[in-house]
Amino acid sequence: MQISNISQSKEWEEVEKSLGNKTFWIDNTLIIKKLLPRGMSYFFCPRGPEELTEDFARKAIELAKNEMAIFIRIEPRTLNPISYTLVKSINLNPANTLVLDLNKTEEQLSSEMKQKTRYNINLAKKKGVEIEVSSDPQKVDDFFKIMEQTSKRDGFGIHDIDHYKKLVEVLGPRGMIKVYLAKFEGRYIAGNIVSFFGNTVSYLHGASANEYRNVMAPYLLQWQAITDAKKSGFQYYDFWGIAPNDNPKHSWAGVTRFKKSFGGEQLSFPGTYDIVVSKLRYSAYKILRFLNRLF
Repeated sequence: MQISNISQSKEWEEVEKSLGNKTFWIDNTLIIKKLLPRGMSYFFCPRGPEELTEDFARKAIELAKNEMAIFIRIEPRTLNPISYTLVKSINLNPANTLVLDLNKTEEQLSSEMKQKTRYNINLAKKKGVEIEVSSDPQKVDDFFKIMEQTSKRDGFGIHDIDHYKKLVEVLGPRGMIKVYLAKFEGRYIAGNIVSFFGNTVSYLHGASANEYRNVMAPYLLQWQAITDAKKSGFQYYDFWGIAPNDNPKHSWAGVTRFKKSFGGEQLSFPGTYDIVVSKLRYSAYKILRFLNRLF
């Protein structure tokens, strides 16, 4: 199963540039320069390179030295041994994801869900939940209000609103990003940001309000995006991230149960690694990061 990777596209590069980030390409791999405190910086390859090779590492390190970047953070689909210092890091993008095969009929997709999921989709419809789909950046304001509630409730960090707005401003007019919002009794109570690229539709961001959780709006939101993707001719629907090994203690355990209730096949990648460019400055960065988290 070869799903398309929007974060390694020319269009994604435009989003990064619109956020003020410097970008480069090495062997068809997008590299983004990210700034750190105290004048430091690093390179980031979101879900790339396709394959880590000695040649890629050598070219990336040479470029990093020219740009004064202290390490190169990579998320390869295939991890090969290299002669340079490679350190496992905390995963930025999830190393495990769940993918629906949209070549199946809508009836097959529905039948492969958990029975409770089908029930919740129908319940949301009966309760009168309405779904709005838009590429208007102004809708990000409505999404972000819900996202802030979700972040506080579930204890995870989020991007600032400008990140989500730039996604929609740059990619929305091309039909590559859409904001899905669920409305109930005149109020937005859940939202998703979904990408449409190559052969794959990806569920990038999701949020749900603290109120009206009993009307099951997130289930209907997902089903709407899935059926839209299928009708538009896409091959796969990528849920973007799940907990590894169904770990019940993982912070994503709840959202993983939700996603897996739709069926699908799990894909796993090696995860996030750092190619160290400057050992001394990399050690200083690790110490500063530890102290920032401590205090």
